[in-house]
Amino acid sequence: MSAPLNIREIEWGRPPLVEPNPDAELERWARESGAPRIYPLRYFTRCPWLARSMVKLSTLDLAHLDHELADVALLVVSRDNSCRFCYAGARVLLRVSGMAEASIESLEGELVTAELEPRRRLGLEFARRLSRSNPPPSATDVKALREAGFSREELLELAFVTAQYVVINRLTTLIALPLERLEGLDRSWVIGLMRLTRPIIRRVMGELKIRRPPVFLSAEEKSGPFATEVIGLDGLPAARKLRQILDEAWSSPILTRRAKALAFAVVARGLGADRVEGEALDLLTGEGFDRSATEGVLAHLASPALDPVESAVVPFVRETLWYEPAPLQRRARELRDLLTEEELLETIGFAAYANAVCRLSLALEAIG
Repeated sequence: MSAPLNIREIEWGRPPLVEPNPDAELERWARESGAPRIYPLRYFTRCPWLARSMVKLSTLDLAHLDHELADVALLVVSRDNSCRFCYAGARVLLRVSGMAEASIESLEGELVTAELEPRRRLGLEFARRLSRSNPPPSATDVKALREAGFSREELLELAFVTAQYVVINRLTTLIALPLERLEGLDRSWVIGLMRLTRPIIRRVMGELKIRRPPVFLSAEEKSGPFATEVIGLDGLPAARKLRQILDEAWSSPILTRRAKALAFAVVARGLGADRVEGEALDLLTGEGFDRSATEGVLAHLASPALDPVESAVVPFVRETLWYEPAPLQRRARELRDLLTEEELLETIGFAAYANAVCRLSLALEAIG
């Protein structure tokens, strides 16, 4: 899934997969949350938990990791995932923050030729490898990062930030969000105007980039779907954020819990995330789905035991592991003919989060 040199030439579906759906209550909640208004919520509001999760992911809430490294990782990961929307947003963010165009162009090439100090290069390579997960980062990679000065907490946050970008890349790509406004901002004269307001921007961004205090999970927060991955982040703000998102996703009535667990199991099998697969299988057993039937689904992506919605969801989710945008966007349009719009959005949401949680689980195992 490596991107061509000029990501702006990547084929991108038009029009968006769904029409925007204004929701005054959700948009008011987003404003009151204090998150920056950078995500087009109106495309996701028919699946409320997914829209709210986009707001939650619009801030990094870091306690240890350098914010600038996290910002640059968005550019690198989005380019690797061929996500034109997120890539354009990352460029604008970096340019307005003061990064020179030559430095950004250096990052757009191979990291090995970019003018980066070794510690930062290793961190970005870790994010890139985790995003690809083909293969995922190993204990050897983690050892090199620790020797370069990364603490365990920094690596955990970098893993979560990368998983965060995995979600955002897939959501914006699958919906085929309109590019024109965001790519239009990435022009010299527009950036020049925005830089005139840099003192204001720095103040706002500074407020968003304040170091967050440690967050320790309550006993109740240490249970629920994929608790192992959440507990692996305990002590970081990311842990509570992930717990809240997963709990709300799992309680949504749009898809059945069986369909949701199948989505996670399929992605876990494809990525070799054995721990997540085991957790998904336990959830399926709890929903009354026979283990032998589950194995048939994971082996063939089809089974007489699946209902019509599950039969549509399972093979689609498998295609989201590694992809080129245009073919995957066409598959999403085909899926639109088989599901309601609410089911379509929730399927896309679970595909994105399954990819993120599975990659995060692999990173947690490597970090130890």
